Amino acid sequence: KRNSCRTILSTILIMFFISIDYSAYHCKAEDENDKTAQQQQQQQQHHQASSSTPTPTTILETEARTARELSRAVSTLRKDLKSCNSRIDSIKSGFQDLYSMHLTQIDGLRKCKEGMISSSDIQQILDSNTNKLNNNKETTKALMEQVQASITEQQRTRQNEEVAAKHKELILSLEHQVHQLRLRETAWERTISELVARKDLLERRENAWTRTIGELMADIEMRNKREWWWEEMKSEMEGRIGGLSYHAVLEHYGPGPHRVSMIVDLDDTQHEVIIELAPVNLMPHSVHTFLSQLSEGYWTRGTPAIVMNPGHVLQACPHPCLETKAMGGSYPGDPYVDMRHAGLDTVSFQEYHPAYPHEKYTIGFAGRPHSGPEFYINLMNNTLDHGPKEAVLEKALGDEDDEEMDDTAMEPDPCFGKIISGFEVIDKISEGLTRGDLPDESKETMDDDEDEALSD
Repeated sequence: KRNSCRTILSTILIMFFISIDYSAYHCKAEDENDKTAQQQQQQQQHHQASSSTPTPTTILETEARTARELSRAVSTLRKDLKSCNSRIDSIKSGFQDLYSMHLTQIDGLRKCKEGMISSSDIQQILDSNTNKLNNNKETTKALMEQVQASITEQQRTRQNEEVAAKHKELILSLEHQVHQLRLRETAWERTISELVARKDLLERRENAWTRTIGELMADIEMRNKREWWWEEMKSEMEGRIGGLSYHAVLEHYGPGPHRVSMIVDLDDTQHEVIIELAPVNLMPHSVHTFLSQLSEGYWTRGTPAIVMNPGHVLQACPHPCLETKAMGGSYPGDPYVDMRHAGLDTVSFQEYHPAYPHEKYTIGFAGRPHSGPEFYINLMNNTLDHGPKEAVLEKALGDEDDEEMDDTAMEPDPCFGKIISGFEVIDKISEGLTRGDLPDESKETMDDDEDEALSD
């Protein structure tokens, strides 16, 4: 009997501790689920607060989304409430069974002490309690499995929600990136539009420059043609003037050689200087002009002046100087004006022949672009100074034609004669009396007469 009583008490205690463990485990699982749900909700709230949607939502969309979330939350709470109610009912039934077993066992112990029941009855009571205990174990095991399944389902649900939150966060990030890419695409489209506009503008400018360059090239070509025409006309006119001058010299003065005698009054003594003009076939126009000036008497009126200019030539001018009325002379006119009226003051073009250069003791007309009527005597070889300038320019610039120079500066002076007698007279004049040695009154009077002649 004692053994049977001890067995009954141990069974009651085991059932009691099982019920207590089950209640504690169930409460602990519910606390963990509540904590997990609270943490997940806080994470979602934090994520919603920190994340900014790239596209704005309306109030209706926000309210609809909130309503859907509340509906899902209410459904979840209802399921949890139903599960908790079923668990509570199971726990209640288990406690009731334990309580009834406890009462039965107490009653059996009382009857056993009083000797009211036999050993077979006690054994029957123990067997029934054992069956109930086994049933309670099975019930407990089923409840434990149900709780474990519920916990597993909650974990799975929580994992699914975490995955959904991560997916949602990823979707929001992707939407933000798409929004940024669209903004960049818009900026690139605007930049491309600006570049296309600039390209069109540059193409229009290029076309305008091409047209302008074409017009300029056509203008340059036309000017080159005109220049070529002018050069052809100039060459033709020079050839005609040279031919007419050649025939005029042959007609009036013969074929030559033509010599001119110049009497020089030096140191109260007269000296003769003979000039032989160039062959008429080489310098026809210059020879004809000089012979015409001599035949008209423009170099025999008064006393022409000979000056040093500026040390490498002796220059002669047909001015009467001391024979004017202002100086007490009787010469009435001005040879410059008279030659201009007769068309003999200058040559028509800068005639030159390389076979007759500006060597020492040669004669050349002074002045550019139209030389004359003054002439000079070269005291040295002045071919580089008074001859053609192309060779000098190429030598100075190293065959470069970038430097711009006046065409008149490039033209040579006509060289139309040379001294064949009286060299010592020329040397003495260059060393002695020049225009700079004249009295001041004569120089002033001569300058005034020249100014009047130029004004006329």
